[in-house]
Amino acid sequence: MNRPAAPQPPRVRGACPGVAAPMATGDGYLLRLRHPIGGLGATAARVLADTARRLGNGELELTLRGNLQLRGVAAGDLDAARAALAPTGLVDAQAEREARRNVLAAPVPDLDPEAVDVLALARAVSAAIVDEPALRGLPAKVGVVVDGGGRASLRGVPADLRLDPLAGAGPRFRLAAGGTAATATPLGEVSAQHAPAAVVRALRAFLEQRAALDPPPGRLRDALGMPGSEALRLPGAEGETPGVVANADTPVRAGDWLGVAAGGAWVGAVFPFGVIDADRLERLAAWLEPYGGGLRLTPWRALLVTGVAMEAAPELQQLLRELGAVTEPADRRLAADACVGQPGCASAHIAARSEAAALVQRMPTLAASGMRLQVSACDKRCGAPPRTEAGVVEWIARPDGHAVVLRSRPGVALEWSGLAPAQARARIAALERAFQRNAGEELQTMLERIGPEAWNAAVDAALCEEDERDGD
Repeated sequence: MNRPAAPQPPRVRGACPGVAAPMATGDGYLLRLRHPIGGLGATAARVLADTARRLGNGELELTLRGNLQLRGVAAGDLDAARAALAPTGLVDAQAEREARRNVLAAPVPDLDPEAVDVLALARAVSAAIVDEPALRGLPAKVGVVVDGGGRASLRGVPADLRLDPLAGAGPRFRLAAGGTAATATPLGEVSAQHAPAAVVRALRAFLEQRAALDPPPGRLRDALGMPGSEALRLPGAEGETPGVVANADTPVRAGDWLGVAAGGAWVGAVFPFGVIDADRLERLAAWLEPYGGGLRLTPWRALLVTGVAMEAAPELQQLLRELGAVTEPADRRLAADACVGQPGCASAHIAARSEAAALVQRMPTLAASGMRLQVSACDKRCGAPPRTEAGVVEWIARPDGHAVVLRSRPGVALEWSGLAPAQARARIAALERAFQRNAGEELQTMLERIGPEAWNAAVDAALCEEDERDGD
């Protein structure tokens, strides 16, 4: 539907939009619904699909924080969109309450026999944060992870604060700050009963610390080690060094949650770049409705479909494939990610998603090895992994020349800059040709063995070979 253009507010870098506080983008307004703890039912999914079709650009996006967002809403349709979304139960009337509701829960801990069911705990933590008047000044990007372990664990997802179940300790959790389960700074050990209050206490201590610092840290993770950070620790017995988080160092891989889970507890699927259009979502919801099934949202931009009988799982997988979803961990599309890019973002210099979709098909060896491709349409790098993450090839579009970056080791990167778009594509293709891993060698071992200088020489050689073939 064509709509007249309407005045839009200034775009704010680093903004954290919602439904009560939408954000203007290149294709209209963006409305972000906060992570639905415990997932969406088929009825709510159909409401979302209808709203996106009638009032947005017809697509919904899964985010890296397990949120769901609509794009392309016209200024004159904002009130109608809010009213349409209200029945989902995911809409806050007050922007300041919405901004604090940033709790990401493990998606299926109630269905995974290897996990601790933390859904009720996550809801209690979220309610405690939103209802605490002293947290009204909490920066909107400060987030909390509540993990239950198991196959669909969030142990690899970084957070400002996190609750991870302790191995062999019954319903007790480690409260930690500023990282993944393996890297976060422990703040103490707490029972499920006292965990919501402990989270609120740590966030209040952060706000008090923040008020005393100039400049104030924007995230709790940034405040660690700064003056006043000792107040983040839990007091008394629960402030003692906590026990061990099970499997904290074990990476969570797509094969752990993609496809049909044991016993048919869920069926995992990834829509490329986390985008599902309204018609596909409507079709999936209609199929699920007779089963009473639902959709659990994840920070892997994946949906875990629940409530379907085991005998119906093959039919569901076939439907998901027809809808364009990935259900197998070997699919190389899982190796590609990108921001929205053109035309959805006014800051973008390239159509990031179409570039990533084409490029990942040209890097089968890199993708199969575990290397990831990230295409960022501008220097803001929205949705990109941290610059310290290894095993990533990134194309960063810039107005004065594009860059291709190989992040081979934590904090170590090789960058080729000042490239035209065609040169950026060629450089990534050359990385694929230069890639050589010894039999049985882990990806990280190979990256550390070769090193940036050797990578640079190998890529230059691959480019020369290509030029020579073109000359013939």
